[in-house]
Amino acid sequence: MRIWRKLQKLGAVAIKNSVYVLPANEKTQEDFQWLKQEIESAGGEAAVFSANSVEGATDKEIVAAFQKGRDEEFANLTAQLDGLAGSVRAQTRGRHLTAGRLATHETELDRLHAELERVIENDFFEAKGRTLALRSYARCQKLLRAAEAPESKVPQGSPKDNALAVRDYQARRWVTRRNIHIDRLASAWLIKQFIDKRPRFYFVVEEQEIVNGIPFDMFGAEFTHHREDCTFETMVKRFRLDGIKGLRELGEIVHDIDLKDDKFHRLEAAGLKAMVDGLCERISDDRKRLQEGSAMFDSLFVLLDKQTGKKSRKVSAKKRSRKK
Repeated sequence: MRIWRKLQKLGAVAIKNSVYVLPANEKTQEDFQWLKQEIESAGGEAAVFSANSVEGATDKEIVAAFQKGRDEEFANLTAQLDGLAGSVRAQTRGRHLTAGRLATHETELDRLHAELERVIENDFFEAKGRTLALRSYARCQKLLRAAEAPESKVPQGSPKDNALAVRDYQARRWVTRRNIHIDRLASAWLIKQFIDKRPRFYFVVEEQEIVNGIPFDMFGAEFTHHREDCTFETMVKRFRLDGIKGLRELGEIVHDIDLKDDKFHRLEAAGLKAMVDGLCERISDDRKRLQEGSAMFDSLFVLLDKQTGKKSRKVSAKKRSRKK
């Protein structure tokens, strides 16, 4: 049953008993090889091979089977998206759409969007249901954007000190460019760990219009490169987080990688860059990148926090010895 579920997620189609097919390319070949290894490690037997034809089934019939499978998945997602849109409309009309419910709907839309992207990735022969599912997603996204509370506009902070209050940035929609790398990864981690307890992240193309969202590391955004600072450093300063042990040091590492000016000469930069490069090569989905990258930043921050604490204690000990 576990193997069967994985075959479904890969988009494979059953042609005969225990015979499944995928269009031949490097990715599907790799997917089948990993599955073969899993089957064999559990004591089973499996074979992966390329075929120009399948006895008893024409190419047209096989393509139709792929399209039918995807159409069923698209229809299921369309129904869920339409149901979510209906709930948003009803709650908006009845004035029952609270901030909590809106956040719940946003989370559900994120889940459905991730599932939609997975099905699209397996839609090898452009099933008809794809267009309807995408339209339903666009309608639902538009409704949620329109329902965003007016008070969720980005506060500009006090002109006196230009510092921002974390409490004003809770349960927000944070928007940045797709294909996130070092600065956007680190900034999203910073938002999640130290600024917004319930952030919703969206990844868009550079030219896409941003409605009711807080852009970061994007041209013209409030949270982006300023003077010699990368976006991570900008956010640390704007929210006055530079007093947290380890964050300043982490910002120096991100700066050296992102701006390539070797300003801080951080030895950790080369290692972190290699890990982030590898992460980006392995994972194309931005949400998954952020999820795995966050664990990496968690570990590095703990180490830097510990090292900074030791340095502080050494400095204090030297001062005391001088007084004596």
